[in-house]
Amino acid sequence: MSIASILDIAKTAMFAHQTSIHVTSNNIANVNTKGYARQEAILEEAPSVLTDLGRMGGGVTVAGFRRFYDRFLEATIAQRNTDLEEQKTMSAYLERIETIVNEDNSQLATRITEFFNGWQELSNDPLNLVKRTNVVTKAEGLCQTIGNMYNELNTMRLEVDSNIEKEISEINGLTSSIADLNRLIYENGGGNGETLDYETKRTQLIKELSGKLNIVTFADEDGGVSILTGTGQPLVSRAASWNLEAIEDPSTGLHNIGWTDASGSVVNITTGITGGTLKGLVDTRDEYLGNGFMEDLNRLARTLITEVNTIHESGYNMNGTTGVSFFEEVTSGCYARDIALSSEIKADVRYIAAASSSSDTSGNEAALDIASLLDENLTINGQTTTFTNYVSSMMSNIGELTRNSKNLCESQQYAMNAIEKQRESVSGVSIDEEMSNLVKFQTAYQASARLVTVADELFQTLFEAFK
Repeated sequence: MSIASILDIAKTAMFAHQTSIHVTSNNIANVNTKGYARQEAILEEAPSVLTDLGRMGGGVTVAGFRRFYDRFLEATIAQRNTDLEEQKTMSAYLERIETIVNEDNSQLATRITEFFNGWQELSNDPLNLVKRTNVVTKAEGLCQTIGNMYNELNTMRLEVDSNIEKEISEINGLTSSIADLNRLIYENGGGNGETLDYETKRTQLIKELSGKLNIVTFADEDGGVSILTGTGQPLVSRAASWNLEAIEDPSTGLHNIGWTDASGSVVNITTGITGGTLKGLVDTRDEYLGNGFMEDLNRLARTLITEVNTIHESGYNMNGTTGVSFFEEVTSGCYARDIALSSEIKADVRYIAAASSSSDTSGNEAALDIASLLDENLTINGQTTTFTNYVSSMMSNIGELTRNSKNLCESQQYAMNAIEKQRESVSGVSIDEEMSNLVKFQTAYQASARLVTVADELFQTLFEAFK
């Protein structure tokens, strides 16, 4: 073993432990970096050196790097994240819907009662123009309240639809970035420990993507990752990515979710989205708004228009005529949005039909019949109920939905926190452990540097001996 060999061992040892110090320092620096996975330099014994006495140790070498990463744990986190983000999205919107429904429903119940009470007052003095004007005023207030409530909910529905478009754009950005990271990993020797930063960044992007929609991931032996939608359409494969597209439904103006294949054809995959923010947005827009509370309000308005008009059209007004509608006929099918008084009633309150006979236009039978609708059991949305009870049930329904969603959201957050703690135990940075490693590698580096001094002293001794 020559003195030069000692210097070689010292040099490689200093490099190896300096590298370990660098990796440890990077771990410490990223202790609070979200999604960071702890890294480690892999030290191996260098090839032995052949001497006259046989083979002797050749020192140490850096064989590569690795990050502490559990693939199955990360897959579980992605699935938990999908469920959590879906519920968080719905919970946030349900709270906003509850605010609108509760505030407006309280006013709506009052408006309904005032409207029918106006008819009750009119029945006491059917020819009184002031009381007739009061009926019109109360009716216009009721129409305005229903219309405003519907428009508020519809504005939210359009906002949610716009957010679906934004989510799709963000998803496309994520899949493109993941494909780019795949390419960099392939180009730089994927799977051999030289691409740790790319892999960590990709893991974080996959988690972010999983929060937006349900996905399935597969790792390949070259270090790349393939990603499919829940229904099997590829989003990422090696260095290629596929886009989602917002497809406008011409009948509603709202957007479905499409997947674009290699030929440019678009497949509607809306029903295949079963998790993530995207699912939460679609359910909020369609189930809780469009086919939910907006439709509940629509059925209320339709029943109100139908029941009042049926009685009013059979009654007689002060002009002795019959067949006049109190509410305008709605042809759009959107009763809550378009509810309004008929042009005849708005033009002249004398057209209000309070009597049931042309021979006695001072009668009050029709007015009493309309007033009695307040407490009458009617069929609304398949329920046998009164107008005010139906409004109360809408408030109860949104309250229950909001509470259930909030409780589920909290439960899923708890589950997510638990799995994140498991990940932290595997991939997280422990300051105490890293500081211990830092001292260990620093001491080893100093000892290796001491070898250089020893080798130099040996050279000096040898030089002096042959001087």
